[in-house]
Amino acid sequence: MPRHLRVPFHNHSNQKRLYSGFMVLVEAGLSELIQAHFKTDVREIAVIVFIHTHSRDDNYNPHLHVILVKGAFFPSNQDWKGF
Repeated sequence: MPRHLRVPFHNHSNQKRLYSGFMVLVEAGLSELIQAHFKTDVREIAVIVFIHTHSRDDNYNPHLHVILVKGAFFPSNQDWKGF
């Protein structure tokens, strides 16, 4: 996260909602990229997004970790396509 956004994140009155929205935006962005790659929105992706709020030296540094499966599942024809 850019340094200039760390203070507003830290001082936000509803951090849970803010962090949740942050993770949802990342998933939506990845989904949009994959949709553009396959040129269809009829697909399912597997993604795990989680947030860490502190660095190893215990400084406040909110950042996301993402695990994304390398492909998408197409339920209409039960097909898996990698990318």
